[in-house]
Amino acid sequence: MYNEPVKLEIYPNYTRISGPYYFNLVDEATRFKKNGYQYAEAYKRKVWDGYTRLFNKKKAIFPSGLVQRVVKLHKKYHPELSIVIEDNRTFKSDYPKAKDVKLNGIELRPHQVASVDAMLKKKGGVLWAATNSGKTESAIALCKALDLKTVFIVKGKDLVRQSYERYCKRIDPEEVGIITSSKWDSDKKFVIASADTLSRRLTPKEKKDGTWPKNAQEKKEAVIEFLQNVDVMIIDECHNAASEGLWNVGRVCLASYRFGLSGTPFKRGDKQDLKLIGLTGEVCHKVTNKEMIDSGLSVPVDINVVQINHPDIPSYVDYSTAYDKGIIYNKHRNKVAASIGAKRYRSNKNVLFLVSRISHGHELSKELKEIGFVPHNFIWGDSNDEDREKAIKEYVSGEIRVLIASTILDVGIDIPNIDVVILCGGGKSHIRALQRIGRGLRLGKDKDKLEVIDFADCHNKHLAKHSEVRLKAYFKEDCFTISELILD
Repeated sequence: MYNEPVKLEIYPNYTRISGPYYFNLVDEATRFKKNGYQYAEAYKRKVWDGYTRLFNKKKAIFPSGLVQRVVKLHKKYHPELSIVIEDNRTFKSDYPKAKDVKLNGIELRPHQVASVDAMLKKKGGVLWAATNSGKTESAIALCKALDLKTVFIVKGKDLVRQSYERYCKRIDPEEVGIITSSKWDSDKKFVIASADTLSRRLTPKEKKDGTWPKNAQEKKEAVIEFLQNVDVMIIDECHNAASEGLWNVGRVCLASYRFGLSGTPFKRGDKQDLKLIGLTGEVCHKVTNKEMIDSGLSVPVDINVVQINHPDIPSYVDYSTAYDKGIIYNKHRNKVAASIGAKRYRSNKNVLFLVSRISHGHELSKELKEIGFVPHNFIWGDSNDEDREKAIKEYVSGEIRVLIASTILDVGIDIPNIDVVILCGGGKSHIRALQRIGRGLRLGKDKDKLEVIDFADCHNKHLAKHSEVRLKAYFKEDCFTISELILD
């Protein structure tokens, strides 16, 4: 049996395995359980074991990013096996070192040079880099070093625009294109593409009236042709790669170089990290918040936790109801948050309230108005583009120093002058909590630290558990000062 080697044929988006491989080991390396699997009817009826599998047994293929895991398990349990790898991807043999790559207007910092060199060496994988570490500049330097047809995939229209502007600023704008719902500029060497536009056009959905979007087939073919003719794929905020739309985009793309960028890639609450690794590969380099703070490139962080005990919400209440009563429409909690924000505002601080629901933003806005004269703006995903841009511009300029925002500010938006972040949304997401703190880590004029206000929601078991999860995430960063805030 062992005279024949296990053969792995690696292609950009999948790997085929043949020979005397062990199915159970391939299966173990390429499967995961989503949160909540135990509630599925199929699992309850014992016709499904709860695993989501990325190995296609019939075709004997799995995502190429998982090759290391498959090989590692075979070597661990069957070291007598011979494994032959046939790599069919196309890579350059010569490219400059990161220190020799010149970008307009900036010089790469040492941690960015190390990041780019690691990505060039590994030819794929995740750059796990803290907010404010300059991931986008690192990606641009990587693109310039490789000098190949590239798609930089970004989620969210504000971030798409910001990334496009950053690319145009750092390299020749004539080489930079953009893909959005209203623009298809795919012929340039470096293309900034909306993840939503690509996924929506790749898998169009039938309308309620039974018709299909205009030119749906033509647009789908255009996406496929584009994705199959790029050499480099970079997924920004790649922890979103588990979403069905972005997963489909990554699987269609035939780029040999495949990278992900994120400050929190493997802290998902739904166990789907394996899909991200499958698209890009393992972590190729890491830059921590501690490293950035210790080096003086990010401001120190003081997290002040406010205990909330009212109103008492019985333990039998379901989570959705508890969240509505205990967070969104909890007048006591909202008044505390607004009072803290108003006090900081009157101390000449720039305050950012972050919420998870639009209705919560409106409740906080009401409280700020009741407290007294606290000029503020509130922006969310469906806000008019012009209004949203105006609100951010007024905040950045200091014209209005209090901003309430929904999840649209969770990732990437560059606002350097945040002094205080008030995390009003609760929840248990490691990613969201740390991303939101990351919004305020950037250095700013007369800014010596970032103050973060979070809440220990002790008035309900669901909310208390989520508060505990967030607090553990803060301690794990090993660089934040954490204490209880006693109200006056």
